[in-house]
Amino acid sequence: MSTAQMEVSIEKLGRVLVIGVSGRLDTVSAPLFDQRVAPVLAESRARILLDVSGVSYISSAGLRSILHLVKHAEENGGRVGVFSVPAPVMEVLEISGFPSRLDVYPDRASALSRRAS
Repeated sequence: MSTAQMEVSIEKLGRVLVIGVSGRLDTVSAPLFDQRVAPVLAESRARILLDVSGVSYISSAGLRSILHLVKHAEENGGRVGVFSVPAPVMEVLEISGFPSRLDVYPDRASALSRRAS
């Protein structure tokens, strides 16, 4: 039985980093996610946007990966925004208290319109 695949895309829009993730963000895939974003986090990034529209499941390991992004942005005087959050993923974020540390947007256009903030 194969595990669900996780895909990561990274897009640099000026000083804003947009990371797209799809599939499961769990114990198996979170280390791969961390490995994929590590090179771009070597640069100072105050504004990171995370597209989770394709995330079907998130575990505590996935939350830890997001927390790494939050800490990186905070260390650089910024914040992480998430957009297009599926209801089950939003429920996990809310239960975990993440909305106080993240900017939550309904869609990509809304997130990008705030990118200069």
